Amino acid sequence: MALYKLHLDDFQNIDYCVYAIHTELEDYRLAYGINLTFGSKLERKNMDLGVGTRNKYYFPIFEWNNNFLDNTWNLIKNSCKIELKSQGEGLFAGGSENTTKVVALLEDYPSANFFLKIEGREKPSQKIISMLSKIPDINMAYSIDLDTIKSKEYLILD
Repeated sequence: MALYKLHLDDFQNIDYCVYAIHTELEDYRLAYGINLTFGSKLERKNMDLGVGTRNKYYFPIFEWNNNFLDNTWNLIKNSCKIELKSQGEGLFAGGSENTTKVVALLEDYPSANFFLKIEGREKPSQKIISMLSKIPDINMAYSIDLDTIKSKEYLILD
């Protein structure tokens, strides 16, 4: 009797590219700059991207469906702030303290502030990188090799 093995890699059809963007701009200002530069129409989605156990972390996301070129653009913020509550110890046992922690969406690239995901029949393009770099207040933009990302499932947005 023949034994068949099923590899999960057989089902992965990566038809998108991801660009990392380093900037101190707010998410809506960056989306506006990208819209002006590329002629896109990125809009904030009603629901943020929920990640983690029981969607514990929420990351702002902007989306544009380009019907003319048959692709979808997503601008995703790489960080979110969460508030942690901790009980005091010892002398301060009666009180509680709130602290904030910054969580990265893709821990492989913690210094990147945003990711621009272009889904469709796209290959990483130097032209897109150069146009992103021309937007004021963008410090650096580069293409990400998808094989280096450990948590690709966070980039599946459907």
